[in-house]
Amino acid sequence: MKLLFDLNSLRPPRSGIGYYTQHLLEGLRARSDVEDVAGWMVSEVFQGEKLSRLVDGEIAAPVMPGAANGASPSLMSSIRRLPALQPLRTAMHRRASRVLRDDFATRGYVYHETNFIASQYRGPTAVTIHDLSHRRHPEFHQKVAVDHLNRGLPRTLEQARTIIVDSEYTKRELLALYDVPEHKVVTIYLGVDASFHPYAAPECAPTLERLGLRRDGFVLSVCTLQPRKNLARLVAAFGRLPTSVRREFPLVLIGADGWKNSELLSLVESMVAAREIVVPGYLQRADLLHLYASATVFAYPSLYEGFGLPVAEAMASGTPVLTSNVTSIPEVAGGAALEVDPLSVDAITEGLQALLNNAPLRAELAAKGLRRAAELTWDSTVQQTCDVYRALAS
Repeated sequence: MKLLFDLNSLRPPRSGIGYYTQHLLEGLRARSDVEDVAGWMVSEVFQGEKLSRLVDGEIAAPVMPGAANGASPSLMSSIRRLPALQPLRTAMHRRASRVLRDDFATRGYVYHETNFIASQYRGPTAVTIHDLSHRRHPEFHQKVAVDHLNRGLPRTLEQARTIIVDSEYTKRELLALYDVPEHKVVTIYLGVDASFHPYAAPECAPTLERLGLRRDGFVLSVCTLQPRKNLARLVAAFGRLPTSVRREFPLVLIGADGWKNSELLSLVESMVAAREIVVPGYLQRADLLHLYASATVFAYPSLYEGFGLPVAEAMASGTPVLTSNVTSIPEVAGGAALEVDPLSVDAITEGLQALLNNAPLRAELAAKGLRRAAELTWDSTVQQTCDVYRALAS
């Protein structure tokens, strides 16, 4: 099999889709049935050792066209997000990839678009649709992103011979919202990176000491600060716990800055001052792994998920999980988490109290979570995805 990828999701900082692409590429390069893996970023082709070094972060991603030398990265980042420049970025992307895709199609490569919108391609195409929140909840997103998906997704779904989704929930959503034949849709669960596992107290101690936390003495939530993650209700629910509980088990919020979060930030401010909420900012990956393994409870009351990988990562870390009873999350949790109504602040508060006050329940969910997470491996994801490629190549 010869495989082709759009590598733009690997740009730093890598999002969930970037890590999905990374794990696929890491798994594919170890397989004897894969003849070649190639990809493009901007107008540059990556294959062999060059591709491996890009995936491993050993070489920098190519500069986007129009990025001025010497310009402040933060300024350029802001400029690139301007909606007015979206048509220009799209045109540059299409021009840069047109010659590449024609050449690879002629040579029999299967193209897998891992990030929703496929470039036009004359050969067999697979696409991964991670969720359809832009249709169900456009208010959770920036308008430019919603418009981009609404324009590009119908053509992509028609072009793709196989559509991969992360959960049965997303498959049902896709079939309900678009005129797609069911036989084209394949569910392949995501995996949990092997670095998520229980860590001994001495390994975690330096991270906890630096952040002023104690092992088994805080509630952890990891997500981008955006409306879909429902952090405003989580913070409100946490605020209803007794003061003594909030101080014994502070809420630790970790995640990249998102959008539409000004209300959340103002809500958090006073509790941060009281040391009832901790916002550590940027963390090294090892620090994040140690926090996952040291938390008393992992809280993830998201309103909408196509999969909800942080739930599985927390379970793999041996930490009991409080999460939502909606969308794909119960499917991923597999009965190994305490599920609550994410629209009810009272329900979230009661769930937190139930876990913080009940050590046997925490131990039971932690054990169930470890068993469930062990079923979700990237090896399995890669194997099932290769089955898709093989069918497309035949």
